[in-house]
Amino acid sequence: MKPYAFPSETLLRRDVPRGIYSASETLAPFLRGPPRAYRMHYEERTMMPFADLVALDAELSDTPTLTLYLDGRTENPAWRTAWRRSLKQEEARLRHDLADASHDERETFSRNIEALESYLSHRRGALDAPGWMGVAADGRVRLDAQLRGATPTIGSWRRGVALAPFLCAAEEGSGAAWVVVADSRAARIFHCDDDGVRRLDTVRTTTHTERREHGDPSAATRPGTFHQSSRGGIGRDAAERERREARSRMLRELAARVRLLTPALPVFVGGTPQLLNEAIAAIRDAGVKTVLETPVLGARARVSEIARAVREGLVQLRRGVEQELVVELLRRHGDDDLAAAGAAMTGRALDDRSVQTLVLSMSFIALQPEAAEVFVRSAMAQDAKIEVVSGDAARLLEESGGAGCLLRFSPFRAVSEPEGVLAHV
Repeated sequence: MKPYAFPSETLLRRDVPRGIYSASETLAPFLRGPPRAYRMHYEERTMMPFADLVALDAELSDTPTLTLYLDGRTENPAWRTAWRRSLKQEEARLRHDLADASHDERETFSRNIEALESYLSHRRGALDAPGWMGVAADGRVRLDAQLRGATPTIGSWRRGVALAPFLCAAEEGSGAAWVVVADSRAARIFHCDDDGVRRLDTVRTTTHTERREHGDPSAATRPGTFHQSSRGGIGRDAAERERREARSRMLRELAARVRLLTPALPVFVGGTPQLLNEAIAAIRDAGVKTVLETPVLGARARVSEIARAVREGLVQLRRGVEQELVVELLRRHGDDDLAAAGAAMTGRALDDRSVQTLVLSMSFIALQPEAAEVFVRSAMAQDAKIEVVSGDAARLLEESGGAGCLLRFSPFRAVSEPEGVLAHV
């Protein structure tokens, strides 16, 4: 069997379609004047767009470039400077890989690593972010970006920027969602995203008597009804029935308002346990698809508790989607139905430009960064979607090599010979 060959360097250097990966205004420091470092701060709570990194890669496509990703997480204060040791280890590894390179290339690498170390020499303590990346070229630091998500510690010396590790840096629990916190008196609607939690609306429970006191003509006293202060069993039953009807009206109005919100975002529902199931059922009956029960949110939940619950819920939601994706990929691969698993078959599918979705595990990117970089660039060249999975989904995918893909068409099916051809063999 002929050994598998990765896609050629010509394929890796194809121009990225401008309509998909266009440079934004944030690249002004790269496009005007002398090169200088472009810093993105974690405190700004902005994630550098992948399109901007692709545009920088296009600018440096013919320039030997040092790209360094660092894992900035630290649980022990004594390890807050561990990233410096990781930097030195990656430098030693890259120098070892360049042992047989030309003298000029080794000198160019030394100028870039010295520029990066000098640039970081003023840093004290931890990186203050889950991840960090830096890019140095022509003896200057071109990019200094603190990442909101963790990334494996990887150094790369190549023409252009290393793109694959950046895909690991998506922050877990990031994104937007709607939150409903309901009790017997009112339901509050919040919008939660990376900028914080904001209350947008409140739907209140209004009984028949309260509506009449506020001048609602439709709530005039009806024959056979009882005032809420009526004594006796019949009066209590009527008052309780009226309160249940008021809650039902409140839930119907709540569901109608939630239905008008952004339908693509999930809705987390919390509040009084006795009302939780009714609220979820009303919202689902209104046609809202993704409604998630959040029992940790009580009726008096504070903003910090809402933000934490949403973050944890989004992590679980994402892990579930990743698990479904990998299970579907492996099922279709086993059935020989437009899917491939394993590095060799994934690479062949990328060579044949038949990939619809490329799926990689974080461990594959960390342990095989060169192959991961080739796969990512090849997928970009054919406008394929790229997914990086973690947790249980990653462990399941790693049993099949850590890489796989969903296909537009299968390059593995044998071409059937016309009838009678084999008879003359």
